[in-house]
Amino acid sequence: MPSAKTTVRVVLSLVVSGIFVAISLRHTDPRAVLHAIAAAPRGPLFGYLLVLLGVHAVRTVRWGLLLAPVGRVGWKRLNSASAIGFMLLAVLPFRLGELGRPLLVSRPSGAGQKLSRSGALASCVVERIIDGLAVGVLGIVALHVLATTGTTADRARTAANLVTAGFGALLLALVVAFLMRERAVALVRTLLTPVSPRIAARVAHMLDSFVAGLHLGSAGRVVAVLLLTVVHWILHVWGFWLVAPAFGIPLTALMASTVLAANVVGVMIPAGPGGLGPSQLATLAGVSIFYPAVAAIFSGGAASLGAEAVGAVAYANTIWLLQMVQAVTLGLVFLLTGHVSLAGLFEPPEAFESTAAPAADRAQGST
Repeated sequence: MPSAKTTVRVVLSLVVSGIFVAISLRHTDPRAVLHAIAAAPRGPLFGYLLVLLGVHAVRTVRWGLLLAPVGRVGWKRLNSASAIGFMLLAVLPFRLGELGRPLLVSRPSGAGQKLSRSGALASCVVERIIDGLAVGVLGIVALHVLATTGTTADRARTAANLVTAGFGALLLALVVAFLMRERAVALVRTLLTPVSPRIAARVAHMLDSFVAGLHLGSAGRVVAVLLLTVVHWILHVWGFWLVAPAFGIPLTALMASTVLAANVVGVMIPAGPGGLGPSQLATLAGVSIFYPAVAAIFSGGAASLGAEAVGAVAYANTIWLLQMVQAVTLGLVFLLTGHVSLAGLFEPPEAFESTAAPAADRAQGST
């Protein structure tokens, strides 16, 4: 039986999603949207699913590079943790699945090396910050080159600037923590020791493992991570560009970049599975920059929306649906064939971290 806390989270997430979905469907006949989705040519939709598989492969390889300082991970273990982790992120409310990947990859697997949970988490944090900065810069550059005017475009520029500044500040904080690692760990130990020496030792070790996991190693690995990040987001832009004409709203590459950036920012809002609601509304906001007829969804000035706006709503919902299908299907494939158990995944183990020196320390000492 789910706990009361879990039930409350699920209900709240569905309420948030319901509000956003209602706004995105305002003045729109849902039957017309469903008809537009059903009538869309299947080629671009299947093409987008293939693009998403490419995104998964690139993202998994990049994560392996970020995990390398924490410990050596085989491709099967890495791929399974990535696929199942993103499935959990898609199906769990309020983005609770973010912890899925580091928890899965840090589990012992046969004769494989046991990784530090904190170090694995650090690799995912670095990954998120890199992607956040990439999306922010993508939005800023695309909007600047397009020189689009209007209230929605101005708000999009503000959002892109805020996202870039926010993730830039997080990156700076991680750099400071890495450079002052010993001081930070000693400070935490000093503050918590009067409360409980045992808790102080455990938290200090967790912090030490986390900061050690921020170490990317060689300059070559850093360059490889950045190049894979570029490929990762080019594939995403390609996917958004590929699907749009199927709904009568063709986009250029720069337009697709703007819509993608808006979508990613929207998905950051904690909501139901896969960002249901915020994902659709954010995508529509991006499209409305270039198709003013879509802006009627937000202004409420129209009793009903025209074919162009209906196509945009169908496009936004199709993007969300295909992302969910890819994430859940791939995750289930690895879950059913990879002998991976989710039992007790989110429960704290008896020993959160090994008392031995973290693998990241050994890797850093050898570089």
